[in-house]
Amino acid sequence: MKNIKSITVITALMLSFSCNDALDILPEDSIPAETAYTSVDDLVIGMNGVFSNYFPEAQIRFSSIFSDDTKVGEDNGGQEINFHDFQLTAATGRANSIWTNNYFLINSANRLLVAAAGITPEATEQSTYNNILGECYALRAIAHLDLMAYYSTDYNSATESVPYIDYVVVLEQPSRNTVGEVIAGIKSDLDTANGLIDAGITDNKRITKDVIKAVRARLALYEGDNSTAITMSNDLIGKYPLADQTQYVNMFVGDADNTEVIFKAARVLGDFSAGGIWMFTNSGGSFIEVSNELVSLISPIDVRNNVIWTNTSASTGITDTQERVNKYPGTPGGLAFLNDIKVFRSSEMYLINAEAKARTNDLTGAAMMVQAVRNARFGLTGTPPTYANLLEAITDILAERRLELCFEGHRYIDIKRTRDITNQGINRSEALNDCGGTSGAANCSLAVGDHRFTLPIPAGELDGNPNISQTPGYN
Repeated sequence: MKNIKSITVITALMLSFSCNDALDILPEDSIPAETAYTSVDDLVIGMNGVFSNYFPEAQIRFSSIFSDDTKVGEDNGGQEINFHDFQLTAATGRANSIWTNNYFLINSANRLLVAAAGITPEATEQSTYNNILGECYALRAIAHLDLMAYYSTDYNSATESVPYIDYVVVLEQPSRNTVGEVIAGIKSDLDTANGLIDAGITDNKRITKDVIKAVRARLALYEGDNSTAITMSNDLIGKYPLADQTQYVNMFVGDADNTEVIFKAARVLGDFSAGGIWMFTNSGGSFIEVSNELVSLISPIDVRNNVIWTNTSASTGITDTQERVNKYPGTPGGLAFLNDIKVFRSSEMYLINAEAKARTNDLTGAAMMVQAVRNARFGLTGTPPTYANLLEAITDILAERRLELCFEGHRYIDIKRTRDITNQGINRSEALNDCGGTSGAANCSLAVGDHRFTLPIPAGELDGNPNISQTPGYN
């Protein structure tokens, strides 16, 4: 990789974490000593710190509020209005947080890798040591994949993307890497991780070999490597069955079922409650609600109907007219809105498989994958759709991804990466009063060629690094 740096990463570097989670303010031009880690036990504690920096909620917030899955809520007092109105600049915090959180995660993983290089494990510690290294490489790959998805105008190899950070940053000032270079870095990290992770690890809150396959499947779909997308997703489909209707509800209510969960970010008391992205967590009132269009698309007999939205407050138990996001209701009798974040599920693998097959002209195979998801959610066996061409297939797969993966961080990227086929941008329903905001119908849509389908480089990054270029359209 090129020598590259992020001002955000330097900020993270200055807030160094030790094995005791202490934050020490350091001078800008010094390299923090890694001698706080003297044993494999220290690395275990440090690895927990790395996981605590994984925050996919930033992508969930952006994707849901900026897309057509939401509307302005009844209890809105100005919250997220400008953001929902497509106001996106280099100073927009909701966009910048994706940059900041992912580079913070990358930096913490790199720091632990440096620390681990100075420790020689005992024979009985070797497996634990290797797993820690593997998790660092895998999380670094996941963070770069999210950054590439949001900050690249497209996923062609030569397109400018993001800096790929594979070392602890001090004072370097880089230009962007290309998409091809970022993908090469991701694949290298995943290969390294796969060689280190113990095949016997099955905890879906940690990095397993199956998580690495899921990352590869998603990456392959983005880059157009349909063969790899089909192979990786097939492997996981064979191992993780789709949840039935009862299991599906329990997966989101209290995290009580893991039938189809490949990887989730664990959340405990004191962590951010995902429901707070859209609701006041003290009252359960929504400042952002599920769009009327999305609600109208869900069949009453689809088990997702009551999981995607509810008009009952989790905090007060009162039923009203608000269409609240209900994928993060919390634990029954416990803290409202606090749930683990499902990062990879087998249903996504089915839909990755479907899309990759459609793109290779296996339209019948694509339809069967889509129907498998629908059968599980409706609790019955239906007839697969018939696709006459790629456009029909992609349109239907996108519709199913919207229902299945809404409020899990996919919608914005799904529209972005398929608009060359669908010729559709973001289109909220004016007829169903989904536009809202300060300018109403004026911000009902985002045209297919709009520059806001790529995020701007944060203003602070541009100010501190003269070698990095801004995303086209934001200058």
